[in-house]
Amino acid sequence: MKKLQLKPLGSRVLVRRLEEEEAGGIILPEEAKKDLDFVRAEVVEVGTDMEKVKVQKGDKVLLSALAGTKLTFNGEEYYIVKSSDILAMIQ
Repeated sequence: MKKLQLKPLGSRVLVRRLEEEEAGGIILPEEAKKDLDFVRAEVVEVGTDMEKVKVQKGDKVLLSALAGTKLTFNGEEYYIVKSSDILAMIQ
């Protein structure tokens, strides 16, 4: 049986939010995280409109903290975001 996969449509991107430990850099206390306007995420899958999406699978990105639609798939938590909600790529 083939494993069911999610493929975003259009210029949407499927991401997995990263914990601070996974994203690298300075680890912030929980109280400080509440004031952040952005979150770090890893691109899991890109939409069908590849010309408009400038990220690839595996890229680390910054998103607006309120961006996207949360979903649980195969026991994992993901977000589907518009490519325009991606603020920057982490190099």
